[in-house]
Amino acid sequence: MAGSRRKSTAAQLAAAVNDALKLENPVRLGNDDYFRIQRIPSGSLVVDRITGGGFALGRHYELYGDENAGKSTVLHKTLALSQARGNVCAMVDPEHSFDSERFSFLGGDPDQLLMFWPDNADDAIAVMMLLAQHAQEEKLEVIGIDSVASMLTAEEKAKDPREEDRVASQARMMSRALRRITSVNRKTLFVWTNQERVNVGVQFGNPRTTPGGRALRYYATGRIEFRRGGKLTRKGKRARGGKLIETEITFGRWTQVKVEKDKSTRPNREGAFVFSHDLKDIDPAYEIIQLGLEDELIERAANGWYSYTDLDDREWKGSERKFTAYLRENETLREELEDVIRANTIELEHGDG
Repeated sequence: MAGSRRKSTAAQLAAAVNDALKLENPVRLGNDDYFRIQRIPSGSLVVDRITGGGFALGRHYELYGDENAGKSTVLHKTLALSQARGNVCAMVDPEHSFDSERFSFLGGDPDQLLMFWPDNADDAIAVMMLLAQHAQEEKLEVIGIDSVASMLTAEEKAKDPREEDRVASQARMMSRALRRITSVNRKTLFVWTNQERVNVGVQFGNPRTTPGGRALRYYATGRIEFRRGGKLTRKGKRARGGKLIETEITFGRWTQVKVEKDKSTRPNREGAFVFSHDLKDIDPAYEIIQLGLEDELIERAANGWYSYTDLDDREWKGSERKFTAYLRENETLREELEDVIRANTIELEHGDG
């Protein structure tokens, strides 16, 4: 009874405040569905696993780390999957590196993507604020920024390039931007990619730092680190010195991903995926093997062969090369494993695992 009275009192107080102030974003009870975390997939089974099922709407995420490690690919695949569900998305591209053909290749629709090449960071902030304000009525679900390091402040642009830069102008810009954007944002996901720099003032510990100051790492619900791993090679023929010789050819590279911070789920989760040069994309076969092994769906024998028994009791067995070929060529097998892995991801997030 006491709990019921407290709830009733809280509801009455919220109603009184809302009636008096006529707030655009009213006071709500903490159990309101408005505060329930909604997630959207990233296009990577591994990234979805380590983020607790995907990126949380209404939040900021920072993807940072090594160059050529898949940060922009994950961003573009997230935009494409959001579009596939009938939403509008936007890209702010201070790097001027967006490729519409590449976006289409990853499943996106350039016709339904708002693109902005900002002249300076102040224009970028103004556009992002207006987009966030109109997001709900226009079904704008995701805004991507690629990248923070390329955002040029109006102050810096106006200066003679021969003059010494004023210290921390980009950090002040990011602090101002995140305060303003967050104040008007409701359910729009902001995915920021960022580069790394060497912090020359650090003598001990990690000398690497991300541009833009500390504001983004504070405002971000999640920060995901991308690190390039080892290369994947196979035998092939290449011309060397006028002769055709057999050599090792790189066909992909591992990327290690780690959640350094996540306020919507458990942090410090790690995973790995392969970016395939042949597919020009994250290879789903290797993601399935990685997570299939973790979930004990796939077994690996001492000789390095993988095996899996499907729902029809058919056994799939072979070397890494053969098993990944099974997964790429047999859509039914691939979807069966993907469905179980996604279900396990949800169970791990909401269960005790």
